[in-house]
Amino acid sequence: MKYISLIIVIFIWGISLRVPELISGNFLFGHDHGRDYLAAYNIVENHKLTLIGAEAGSGVAGINGIFHGPGYFYLISLAYLLFHGNPIGGQIFMVVFGILALLTACYIGFKIFGKAGSAIALFFVAASPLIVSQSRFIWSSHPITPFVLLALYFVYKIPQNPAKFAPLALFMSGFTYHSQLGVAVPLTISVLLSIPLIYKIRDVRVYIYCVLALVLAYFPMFLFEARHGFMAVGGGGSMFEAKRLYFHGLDYWYNFTNSFTFEFGWISNQVQKIFLLFFLPFVPIGLFQIRESKHRKFIAFLIFMIITTWAGYLLLNNTVWDYYLTHLRLAYILLFTYAIVAFIHKKSLGLIVSIVFLSVMFVGSVFRMHITYTSDLHDTGKFEKIQGKRYVLDAIYKDADEQPFSVFIFTPSIYTWPYDYLFITYGKQTYGYEPGSEKKGLAYLIIEPDFSQPWRHKGWLETVVQGGRLVWEKTMLNGLILIKKEF
Repeated sequence: MKYISLIIVIFIWGISLRVPELISGNFLFGHDHGRDYLAAYNIVENHKLTLIGAEAGSGVAGINGIFHGPGYFYLISLAYLLFHGNPIGGQIFMVVFGILALLTACYIGFKIFGKAGSAIALFFVAASPLIVSQSRFIWSSHPITPFVLLALYFVYKIPQNPAKFAPLALFMSGFTYHSQLGVAVPLTISVLLSIPLIYKIRDVRVYIYCVLALVLAYFPMFLFEARHGFMAVGGGGSMFEAKRLYFHGLDYWYNFTNSFTFEFGWISNQVQKIFLLFFLPFVPIGLFQIRESKHRKFIAFLIFMIITTWAGYLLLNNTVWDYYLTHLRLAYILLFTYAIVAFIHKKSLGLIVSIVFLSVMFVGSVFRMHITYTSDLHDTGKFEKIQGKRYVLDAIYKDADEQPFSVFIFTPSIYTWPYDYLFITYGKQTYGYEPGSEKKGLAYLIIEPDFSQPWRHKGWLETVVQGGRLVWEKTMLNGLILIKKEF
């Protein structure tokens, strides 16, 4: 009964950290979100099916001509259908996947570690700031955690039935490419190499099943590449430069430490990191106390996956973003859980250190909860959030007073996708018509200022939208500049 009560409390805690945007109805809606929802619009309304998702890194991450899988676009298409184009559907889906991550962590934790380990693994997933953030805004990388956990669990089960669980582990690893190719590739490679190197599988049938699982998981990619001359094989980023080693190390360090520490809190981030580093040497001590073969092999796999990913990303001459390393974050959590469970059984000094470390992390989580419901819940987000953008559209339509108008948009990212999407959905559904795009008659200029370079939009005004008669210019309450012109 105590175990069930503890699991319920942690579960509710985890959900509470993930839902403020649902409560407020105000969530981020930037260029990535607009792009993905335009893709969903084309799939649902224009029946334009696709074999690919968004370009990896949006084409600016040092990886060109390589695409995520189309699964996320179809997921957002389902949200589009169920919620009639309202992006709140995507936000609900993100929270649902966050809840699935909690359920998966609890189940897998129980199967691998028992009751104590289940509660600890659930707490880590429930409170980890980088995992919580996956439910706080719509993004293709965010549904990935439950699938990575399942892939890791299937790896753990390989000794029990290699012909069943090795293909399942590879299929689930490959399936994550529909969310984040940057996770799918190193995860797949790690699982594939571990089958002969760690699990010593010699059965040819297992490898045949594994090949079929990989083909099935990556089938849309294979089909697209075959139709387009395998351009991804010849594409990709430039080779690693030595000077990037330091910056890659920082990327790995950020991913590790911020899986357990909070940027702000009653205990400073630096002090939290000191406690983390103090606990870190005890982890291998706890791992060495584990004797059962299946656990030792799984621990070896987790460490192998970390090293393989770090080494593999040295080929990327660009930032290794945290969302490329979601699988490593979960590996750290599982390794920490292994060590703490070992200390619980041995009741050694490591147990005291573990309790202190978990207590510090809990205090950080309490502060995060405090900020969530005293600040985040009431944060308007200005024009970065959905209500701010709708506020601008409402102001334009009401000022136009049913007259046809054109609209021109400047954003620091250049992309105008979120406004494009909202005009063809929210604008048309609410006011009955969409704006044009010609310099003719009434026109409105939407300018999202670049606060780091406040002069940027002036060049746009002097070139792209020059001419016409200025009627008025306003700075909206959300900080956005709105200009009315007559051409």
